[in-house]
Amino acid sequence: MLSRFFKPPKVRTILFISMSNIGDVILTFPVFDALAEAYPQALFSVVVSPKAKSFFEGHKRVKRVHILEKQSGVRAKVQWLSDLRREKFDLVVDMRNSMLPFLVRSRRRTRPVLLGESNGHMRDRHLRRLRTALKNIPLARDRHSLYGAKGEEQAAGLLLHGLKNFVLLAPGAADARKQWTSAGFSQVIRFLVNDAQVPVVLVGDRKDLKFAEQVMSYGPVGVLNLCGKTSLKELAFILNQARLAVVNDSGVMHLASYLDIPTIALFGPTDPDLYGPWGKKAFCLRSPTGRMADIGPRMVIDVIARELT
Repeated sequence: MLSRFFKPPKVRTILFISMSNIGDVILTFPVFDALAEAYPQALFSVVVSPKAKSFFEGHKRVKRVHILEKQSGVRAKVQWLSDLRREKFDLVVDMRNSMLPFLVRSRRRTRPVLLGESNGHMRDRHLRRLRTALKNIPLARDRHSLYGAKGEEQAAGLLLHGLKNFVLLAPGAADARKQWTSAGFSQVIRFLVNDAQVPVVLVGDRKDLKFAEQVMSYGPVGVLNLCGKTSLKELAFILNQARLAVVNDSGVMHLASYLDIPTIALFGPTDPDLYGPWGKKAFCLRSPTGRMADIGPRMVIDVIARELT
C-alpha cells in the first residue's frame, strides 16, 4: 500500500535513464523499484550502457532498452535521439543528471540536481532526484529490478553443483587501487576452508580470471571458481544462496547490498560514506592509510569469524 502522503499522477509510460558502470546502475535499482511499485501498470523504456543492458533485457516491465554508446559518431547519436523522441513518456526519470529529459517528450520529469544539493550516499542521492518529480513517493517494499527467467536460475544452480552455506569472495575490482591483495584473499580462503570448514565460491568477470587464479594458487584446493562463468542475473541468483560475501568496492558489493546479503566490504581510497555497502547486514572495513595492501588479513578474518558465529 502506498503512503497516504503520496498522490500519484497518472503515469503509463516511464523513461528510466540509468548509469554506465555496473555498480552505478545497481545503485539506481531502488528508484526503479519505487516506480515499479507506485505504478504497477506502467511500462518502462530504459537508457543504459551496453555492459549493464542484461539487467533490463527480458524484464516483464521493460518494453524497450535503449543502449547508450558513448563512443558512437554524431550521426549515430542523432539517430539514437530521434528514435527516443518518437516515444511519448508520461514521466522521465534521469539518474545521469543530463539534458536528456529536456530532449524527449514528457509530461513530467526529474530536474537536475544543483551544486550544493548533492550530499550523502549515492543511493540516497538518486532517491532524492526521483522526488524532484514525484514528491513523497515511498520506498518500495519489494525488489522489482531483477527479473530473471527460470532458465537463468537453473543455470546458476547447475554452476553451484548443489553447494550450499558457502562464503562468496569477489576478489576483483574495476580499479586496481580498490583491489585487496591476492595474498590477503588467499589467507581468508585458508581460514574458511581449513579452520571454519566453510565452502568458498569465487565470482567475478573474465577480467578477474587471472587474479582469481593467483588467489587460488596460494590457497587450499576445493574452491569453486566461477569467475567469467556467470551472467549478471546468474550472479544475483548465486549471491542469494551465499551465507556471507567478502568483496572489494565493486559491482558485486552493490549487488550484495541490493539483495541484502551479509557483506564484508573492503575499502581503500574511495569514500564508503558515498559508495559504501548499503545493505542492512553489511560491514565496511577501511584501510587506515587508503592503501588496500594495508588491510591486514587478520583484521578481515576476525570480522568473518564474528559474522559466521
